[in-house]
Parts: sequence; structure tokens; C-alpha cells
Amino acid sequence: MAAEVTRACSIIGKTRKNKGKSRQKVPNERQLLCEKPRILAIISGCRQFRFIFEGIMNILLINPPGENVVAEFQDSKGKGFLEVDDFGKFPPLGALYVLSYAEKYLPDHHFYFLDCVAEKISHADLPERLAEIAPDIIGVTSFTISLMDAIKVAEAARDVVPGAHLCLGGHHATDFPLEAAKLDEFDSIVVGEGEQAFASLIENIATGKEITGIAGVYTRDTIEAHARLNVRDPRFRGSMPVPPAYIEDIDILPPPDRHHVAHINYHSVVGMDARLATMITSRGCPCKCTFCNVPCKQYRPRNLGLVMDEIEECRRMGYREFHFYDDLFNITSRRLEEFCLALKERNLSVVWDFRGRVTGVTRESLALAKSLGLRLIFFGVETGSDEGLRLLNKGCSIAQIRQAFQWCRELGIKTVADFMIGLPHEKSVDDVRENIDFLISLRPDYAQIGIMNLYPHTEIYSQAVEKGLVELNRWSEWAKNPTRDFRVEHWTEFLSEEELVRLHRESYRRFYFRLSYIMRSIVGLRSFHEFKSKVTGALKLLILQ
Repeated sequence: MAAEVTRACSIIGKTRKNKGKSRQKVPNERQLLCEKPRILAIISGCRQFRFIFEGIMNILLINPPGENVVAEFQDSKGKGFLEVDDFGKFPPLGALYVLSYAEKYLPDHHFYFLDCVAEKISHADLPERLAEIAPDIIGVTSFTISLMDAIKVAEAARDVVPGAHLCLGGHHATDFPLEAAKLDEFDSIVVGEGEQAFASLIENIATGKEITGIAGVYTRDTIEAHARLNVRDPRFRGSMPVPPAYIEDIDILPPPDRHHVAHINYHSVVGMDARLATMITSRGCPCKCTFCNVPCKQYRPRNLGLVMDEIEECRRMGYREFHFYDDLFNITSRRLEEFCLALKERNLSVVWDFRGRVTGVTRESLALAKSLGLRLIFFGVETGSDEGLRLLNKGCSIAQIRQAFQWCRELGIKTVADFMIGLPHEKSVDDVRENIDFLISLRPDYAQIGIMNLYPHTEIYSQAVEKGLVELNRWSEWAKNPTRDFRVEHWTEFLSEEELVRLHRESYRRFYFRLSYIMRSIVGLRSFHEFKSKVTGALKLLILQ
């Protein structure tokens, strides 16, 4: 054993000498350690030993495989819904922001990123990739619905790199911090906005300091000491069980380092160019829609000069189409106009789209945006009656929705209508069909139709609890011990889940398989990628029927 440890030290010494040269040599040399499990266990068990001889760490962020994502539900025929990937594949911007911040302020370490979903890395493939990188710290991002996949990633890491520090971040850690911190598979969690918190975690581990006291970072041993009941944080949604990490000035954040994902073809089914960049120009959404579980409510816009710098960098990397993925891009029509004027000042010729509200546009702002490359807008319509909009607390009217879509048609701007069925005010099959009639009457170019999910920490979930449709602690109990048979629940006061599934398929069929829509779509094609995307989407819709 002594001889093997001496050999391991020799390898580490060579690695240190190569510091500052090619980063690619580091994983190859360290992979030799992974082939010697006993040595790896000894060295991983004493971080100080490794840091003294090496001086640097390998940091890996992982977007887990999507093999065990919580399903909405399946009907008796075993058919489910369209998956998110059926509408496109987008990079996990949150994780890339975390990585870029740490990379900027801790340049001596090596940073790696695996988007297992986009790169089609399965759980079976992951151990090999972990051995190649041999990370000292692993950050895993996860939504609650993908928690089981995050846990499987951690289990694989424990086998391959047993001395690595495992940190869970993302929406799940923020939504369920008390449960997440007590998961045996992770050493720590980051609650809230993770850029500064994760960088501090890395720095403290690298220098042998305690990680307690870092804002937003918790462990199973420290979480209870910070737990609090019914403490409302106006910056976040409702009450937060523990104090979250929060960044007031988001302009301090470097843009996502897209070199980590440059080899991945992210795309949108409604896009024109297969090479698509996603960006944000702000964080937070102050709106109070009853169905939404966006954690941070405090709206913070980015400096538009920095946004333009990021667009220019993306253009140098070959991106020509941009999807702005803000929680609320056009908080006002003035903000939309300011963005357009910034594009004009830089003389940037780009194709772009955004997710927004009908109350944040005017005909003048839309005309300006169209002249500067705006191709498409995702509007949150949700339902087809003023009563429904009021119950959902949407803050808009049917008249405003119709006006916004009419302006877009007149100006040649494509639209996507985000729509839901299975809402509390839909008391019959006819009510759902009438709402789909309204959707069709808007004449959007695309529609994304979903059954409203009852997600925790939303007002509508609380209403469902009061009605006896769901149990209050259903999600938090599952988060302690997740199983594959868990399903997202829906509002079934008036319509059964079987009826909702049937109406969901019927709604897609009614919208997309109209002859008038098919002919209009063919005439409106502008690129081979757009044609390919529409054909792929149509085939998937047919399979569901």
C-alpha cells in the first residue's frame, strides 16, 4: 500500500508541475487514480493532503439525466403528454451562471460542466465521465421533479470519487431546504441565488475553512439552527424556511460561459436557426399569478450595455438567433423600447424572441422591435375568459390579449400562446372547449397547451388543499424519500384526470390539425430548420393521438 501511495503522490506532483499548461492533461493523469480505488479512498479522505501537493481542484457542475423525472400522469392506455424537449432543448442558464462566477473569481481551479440531458449522458454513462474529470467538488442542479435523478448522480459520485464534496442547488434546494439538507447523498445545499454562495463554498473548502456562515449554504448539521417559521421575505415567494442567498446587483455577474456548452446544439422547435442562444436581461417577476412558483419575486433589470456585450460575444461564437428567457422580459413597454434602442445603437443585426405579457406591449414598441429583428413572442394567455383571468390573478383582460395578438399579426410578428386547461373555473367539458375556441380565435402561430399542475408554494395549491383535492405536505413528505410512483396532481373538482388527458389531446388536435392552420404554416416557412422542427412536432402530435 505504501508503494501505491508513493506512486499516487508522484502522479499528483506531475499534475502540479503541469499547472498552467493544457487543462486536458489534468483529467487524464488523475484518471489513473480512479483506476486505483484504494489509493483514491485514502487521498479523497484527506483533502488537505491533496491540496498541499496539488494546489488546485477540479470543480464539476452537473445537470442530471432526465430518466426519473416526476410524470404528470398517464391515462389508462399508457399514453402521456408532450415532453419539454418536444418544444426544444435549452441550456440550464442558472447552472452556467454559477459556474461562470466561480470561474471568474477562482481562476486557479479547473471547471467542468456536464449537461446530461442535452449530451444524452445516461446514469449508466456517468461513472466513466466522473472518472475522467475526477472532481473534488460536484454541484448538482435540480428541480423537485428531477430530484431522483440528482440523487442517482450523487450515488454514482460516491462510488467513483468518494472524497468529493457534493452540493445540491437549483429550485429544489430553494423550495425544500429543510428536506434537501438532510438527504444523505449530499454534503451541502445552496438555497436561493447560488453564484456567490457556491464560489464561497469552493474557496472555503480549498483553504480548509468551515463552510458554516456562508449565506445560503447549509448542511444537515446546520440547517435546523437557521430554520424559521412563517418569516416572509418580500424578495421571494411567500415565507422561506431558511434565509436564502440573494444578489441585489445582478450586473456583478459575468455572463454564462458558453464555451462549456459550445459543442451542444440547443434549439427551439419554433426557431429558425439550429444554433440558438438563450439569455436573460433581468431576474425576478413581481406578478402574483396564482399558479406560478417562480421563487424570486424581486424584479432586477440588467444594464442593457452589458446585455449588448453578451449578444456581441455570442455572435462571435456563431450564434445568430436569441431567445430571451426572463421570467418577465417586458415588465413595461418602455423596457422593451429601451432594449430595442440599445440594439440599434450597437447596430446589432440579430433574430430574437422573448417571453412576455400582453400588458407590456404597445403597437409602437412592437413596430420598433420588429424593425430590429423581433421574430416571435411567447405570451402567457392561460385561459379564455375574464373570470378565469381574474381567478388566476393574471392582471390583464381578454380585450388586452386580443389587441396584442392583433398588433402582432398586423406587424408580421409570430406568436406563441401559452394556454392551460383543467382550471378551477372550468366546470365541464364544454367550458374547456369554449376556452380552446378562444385560443383558436386569437390565431397564434403556435400554441403550448398544458394541464395546470398543482405545484407546491403556489396560491392555487393552497386553494386545492382547502378543497381537499391535495394533501398539504404531500410534496415535502415525498422530498424526504422520493419514489418513482409519485405524480403531479391536477384540479379534479369537476373533471377527472382521464377527462383532462382526453381534452388535452383533443385541444392539440383541434389547434394544429385545422386545414387553414396547416396551409398558413406551410406558406410561412422561412428555413429548413423551421420546416424540420414543424414536421418533427407534427409527428409527435400524431403519435399521441
